[in-house]
Amino acid sequence: MIYKVSYVVVGKPHPGAIVNLDAPPRVGDRVQLSGELFEVTEVIDLIPPRGEFAYLHVTCRPVQETT
Repeated sequence: MIYKVSYVVVGKPHPGAIVNLDAPPRVGDRVQLSGELFEVTEVIDLIPPRGEFAYLHVTCRPVQETT
């Protein structure tokens, strides 16, 4: 299955991204977009899977770096 994932970033100006993945993202996962690290907060199926493709909407937020 190929997962077509639309990432939307909240809490910071960022264009987000659309990517193809071999495994679906999960809440709590961390993802790097444009060199920045984000945490997945929500995963929603956009439409039912079609053939070999699943379409997901993912909301994520910037990861707070601790020093």
